[in-house]
Amino acid sequence: MKNKLTKFAIIAMLALASTLVLQSCSDDNDNPQPEIAIKISKDIALGNLLTDGKGKTLYFSEKDVAGTSNCSGGCAGVWPAFYQEELITGPGLDYSLFGTITRADGKKQNTYKGWPLYYFAQDAAPGETKGDNKNGFFAAKPDYSVFFGNTGSGRYLVDATGNTLYTFENDANDISNCNGGCATVWPSFFVEPPVVPSALSLTDFYKITRSDAKQQITFKKKPLYFFNQDLARGDAKGNAANAKFKVVTAN
Repeated sequence: MKNKLTKFAIIAMLALASTLVLQSCSDDNDNPQPEIAIKISKDIALGNLLTDGKGKTLYFSEKDVAGTSNCSGGCAGVWPAFYQEELITGPGLDYSLFGTITRADGKKQNTYKGWPLYYFAQDAAPGETKGDNKNGFFAAKPDYSVFFGNTGSGRYLVDATGNTLYTFENDANDISNCNGGCATVWPSFFVEPPVVPSALSLTDFYKITRSDAKQQITFKKKPLYFFNQDLARGDAKGNAANAKFKVVTAN
């Protein structure tokens, strides 16, 4: 009798376990996990890149420095806008750095750090980066510290969120001569390590220590600055304010 009861107990337990497994599977089917829409992918040559959930590379355009899309008409056919209404981000990405704009054609587009995001039509498969350094478009990195702006008169350097960078003609190589009140109007630019587009060489960037003990990044031996009256991304008012400070061209 005892053996029979034990067998019945085991059968009952197995039946209960089977029921729980089936219930769990049913619950998973009823409540599927949302798919990641944008994530960080690794490229051997370019490093960390932003891709969609399937691994298709996303891009920034240097012409979008002000935070609006300047790609329309035929351009939009080659560089389709990336947009997901439910933007589920992958590990390592801060959701607050993403946004949405409405383009001139009325369509919506996602942005990262204010830069509109695009695909490249000739990237046929996940992992391809054929659009990098093509017509002012570059593979979108999550951690650029220097990028390009271009409002029509040529390429120049900006920081990760589109703030214009300057050099000072009174500086010596790898030495800043902008101190005191000058440094208030022209704050030094520093980030470590520099992460730059593929059209730039990391060897052109260097770190110095200023006379005020602050650190500063140089480009081709010239210390880099912001202008405190450039209030919006894409502003470049510094040249007009002081002829000795020049926007850093990179053509």
